[in-house]
Amino acid sequence: MYFKKPTLLFILCFISFIINAQYNSDNLKILEIDQQENNNLNFSYEKLRLYPIVANDAFFNEHKEIGEFTLLKDAIDQKKILITETGASSQNERESAPIREVNTEREANHQTESYNIQNQQIIQGSNIGGDVSGRVNTLIANNISTDTIFIMAGEVVKGGKQDRVIAQDVVLAPGEKIDLNAFCVEKNRWVTKNENQGAFTGYYNVTSMDIRKTVTEEKNQSEVWKKVDKHTSKNKASSATSTYTNLENSEDYQKDIKNYMDKFNNLFDANNKVIGFIAVTGDEIIGCDLFATHELFISSYENLIHSYIGHAITNGSKISISSEKVYTYLNNILKDENKQEEKIEKNGTLYKWKNKKLHITLY
Repeated sequence: MYFKKPTLLFILCFISFIINAQYNSDNLKILEIDQQENNNLNFSYEKLRLYPIVANDAFFNEHKEIGEFTLLKDAIDQKKILITETGASSQNERESAPIREVNTEREANHQTESYNIQNQQIIQGSNIGGDVSGRVNTLIANNISTDTIFIMAGEVVKGGKQDRVIAQDVVLAPGEKIDLNAFCVEKNRWVTKNENQGAFTGYYNVTSMDIRKTVTEEKNQSEVWKKVDKHTSKNKASSATSTYTNLENSEDYQKDIKNYMDKFNNLFDANNKVIGFIAVTGDEIIGCDLFATHELFISSYENLIHSYIGHAITNGSKISISSEKVYTYLNNILKDENKQEEKIEKNGTLYKWKNKKLHITLY
């Protein structure tokens, strides 16, 4: 078939528009304040306020083929995924289930960027050794189920030779095994415990937003430890191994968490148009998380909200931000979708699945 140049150009532009027409100002809006008031909704508590983002039918239609996911916490609890230190699997096992090649530019960047090798290898005050070898910034994730598993940057896994925070979004197909980027959140341990044989069998929510930003943007182990120390010391959760997960043993912190969760948990279950939110504390926008479907947002929400609550408890202040500042923030993200990925790369993360933007995080 033969096309005249203007016609072909129009078709190419139209195709480009269709591919990009996902996260834009036509499809996504902040739930208006008057709508919140009319429905007796209030998305504020103490030092944290959420601005829910709702999508229209065109957005949902664009993502209707995305499918369903099992989250990392559920996969660990149900023994559908095996996450281990790099040295915990035998050579024969690794050869029988080869590591897949990354399939997006964002993943490729994660695999090839420098992670400040010197900092990676310094485990301050730790017991170097143990029965399993490993690398601080690389874990092995093996989907041993028939489910499709979604892992989110910032999620914390417990076990191995030290607790880790995952440093990338990724989807694992059934039976798939990959190298998984991670950072240490337990600097004074480098030995397996409880006979875990290098496996990560525990889960601890999504780490605070400032730590999420450090592992995905700065990629600096020393800075991660500094922020972990700040959270644990300020919330009376210091421990012999300086692990971030000791926050679960701080009575004061857990009381604060419960109060926030009583306010924010299940907040969006009744509104099937919500696909994310912008979070603020004081006069600061903490960040923003957007998902391709309401179902993925809702299933991720309970773990994700801990990231913002933890940040507000440790770093936050009384809400003073203007709504206009938040509306401007969202508009800057959505107004030009052709330049959106470039903006996100500078101050956030973007993960694509089936050529769709599955999850966006902005700091």
